[in-house]
Parts: sequence; structure tokens; C-alpha cells
Amino acid sequence: MFRKMFLRIYHPAFTATNISDIGSSLQIFSVMTAVTSIISLLFVDSLVRTKEASFWIAFFRISSLGICFFVYLFGKKRVRLFQRYIYGITSLVLIGLILLYIPMMVYDKPNHAYYLFGSAIVIASASILLWIEPFRILLLSTLYIVVFIPLHLNFSRIQGFDRFIFYQDVLIVFFLLAFGFVANLLINYWRFEEYRVKARLRITVGKLLRINQKIEDLSRVDSMTELFNRRHLLEQFDLYKKRSNREGFIIGLVILDLDRLKAINDKYGHKQGDLAIQAFAKTVKSRTRITDIAARIGGDEFCLLVSPIDKEGLEILTESIREKLERLQIPIHNQPGESLTLTVSIGATLFRPEDDPSFDELYHKIDTALYTSKNEGRNRITLIES
Repeated sequence: MFRKMFLRIYHPAFTATNISDIGSSLQIFSVMTAVTSIISLLFVDSLVRTKEASFWIAFFRISSLGICFFVYLFGKKRVRLFQRYIYGITSLVLIGLILLYIPMMVYDKPNHAYYLFGSAIVIASASILLWIEPFRILLLSTLYIVVFIPLHLNFSRIQGFDRFIFYQDVLIVFFLLAFGFVANLLINYWRFEEYRVKARLRITVGKLLRINQKIEDLSRVDSMTELFNRRHLLEQFDLYKKRSNREGFIIGLVILDLDRLKAINDKYGHKQGDLAIQAFAKTVKSRTRITDIAARIGGDEFCLLVSPIDKEGLEILTESIREKLERLQIPIHNQPGESLTLTVSIGATLFRPEDDPSFDELYHKIDTALYTSKNEGRNRITLIES
């Protein structure tokens, strides 16, 4: 778990999410490092004993200023190449800034401890400010110890070795590096934790949206037949009327009622009645278009909202449903090998854009047509002109 959380390269999605903050932190670090170099140019150089040493120390400090300036500029301009390789470039910049302290230690041996602590502070501040993975900080700290501690020991011996001061300096350096590394671990944990929380939140919100959509769909669909229910039909009726007024097409409304379903329930049981309803629903689905609304509005009564359509098209549609159901053989669930037939009575009407009927008005009109079909022997269609 420690390895997965801390000693790994940042995920590209994590980088893309935080690229603005990463660039800003790099600019802040560049400004702070530049300010430190300027101050050291003004004050620390007074301790250098020779003009040649002073020249080279100034040269390397100005070089660090140049590095800081270009890093700040690239970060501010959001150069695409810079953003693409931001961690590699950041690491190279940090290594470059630290390596500049080596020649300064060489040219200013009496004050080499200043450069030892300065480079350690640069690593510690980079660990806190910059978006660098902990494993990079660990490698950089190890490299620093391997290079700078022997240099410090060598220059301490040249200037007069004091074991107490040397170990004290090493202890301070280890403290700074350890402080920076631990801070980097904690900061990265918080960064990743925030990223993980947001990622989990996005996943949870997505799941909730899908669940809500599913609930919304279920609230509009009849569970037995998988046709729409009355609620959805009424909502779509108002939308169809608005489209009809806007685009000028004719709408058809159809009521379909299964014949003698009660007799099937009484003779074979309600399960057989449910199977008959489901078989009829499949028949209706197979004959309607994707733009039509097929709904179960209660018991054995169904409704179709179709558009655009004309009288001939409505007659063909309703007749195809009636004929297909009449030919359909519905298996009897408790009598293998046996089947029954089912018929439907249909009432239908058309209304035009200039009409403005309510659903209840049309439904009452079509209900009258439906009972006409029932009274005239069932298994027939009655179409009422608007």
C-alpha cells in the first residue's frame, strides 16, 4: 500500500486534473529561488577572498537566476512541450540548481557549509512546494548525500577538521532532507486523497444518475408488457400536439381492447391471462414505429399515439395489428402442446394541427368507437373522423 500510494509516478489523469496548480507551484518556486540567489549575490559574496572566486560564484548564481527565469517563463506561457514533460523537466531543473552549488563550494572553501545547507534547503523547499513524486525526492536526496557529504568532509579537513561541527552539519542536513521527504509524503497523500475522493464522487454521481434514469424509465414503463404507461402517454400527448402545431402533421390516437380476456382468466387462470397480454404487447411493438408511443393504460386496454400519419396509414396499421393477433397461437402454460387464439377490438381517430382537443375528450370519443367495435361482434376496427 505504501508503494502504491507514495512511490509511484503520477497518473496522467491526476496530472491533467492538476496541471494548473503544478505550473503555479513551479512559478512560485522559481521566484523564491531567484530571490534567494539575488540576496546571496549582494551579501554572501562579501566573504569570498579572491576576485576570481567571486567572479565564478557570481557567474553560477546568475546561471541559477537564468534557469529560474526560463522555468518561470515556460510555466507562465503554458508551453505544450513543457506541460507534457513537466515532471522530467522539473527534476532536471532541480538537479541543475543543486549541482550549481558544487563549483561554488569549490571556489569558496572557507564558507562551504553555507552551500551545503543552501542546497539542502533547496531540496526541502522543492519537496514541499513542487509537485514531485516522493520516489524522485528520495533519489535526489540520496544523490545529494553521496555527493555533498564527501565534499563537505573534504573541505572541512582542508580548513581544519572539527568532528563535532562536521557531525552537527551532517545532522542538520539529514534533518532538512528528512523533513522535506516526510512533508512530500504527507502532501502527496492529501493530493492523492483529494483526487481519489473526487474520482469516487464522480463515479458515485454517475451511478446515481444512471439509477435515477433507470427509476425514471421504470416509472414510465409498464413492468409486465414493457410498454409505456398512462403517465408517459399523457406527457407525450402534449408534446405531440405542440409538434403537430409547429410542423403541420396529423396525429392518430388508437385504443385497443382485448376480447374476452376475462373468459381466458376464468378458464386457464390469471397467469394465462398475463401471457396473453404479453403476447399482444409484442404484437403491438412489432407493428409500431420508433416515433410512435405504445402504452398499456390499464388491464387489457392499450393505446397508441402515432404521428405523422393519415387515414390510410392508420387503417393499415390497426388492421395489421388485428390480423397478426388473430393468427397468433398463444401456448397454454399448463397444457403442453395446446394453444389458444386471441382477438382485439379497436377504436381510432385522427386529429389535425388546427384542432386542440384534450386527451380526455379524444379518449371519450375513441371509447365510443371501441364499444361500437365490441357491439358489432368484436375483432374489428372503428375509425371516427375528427
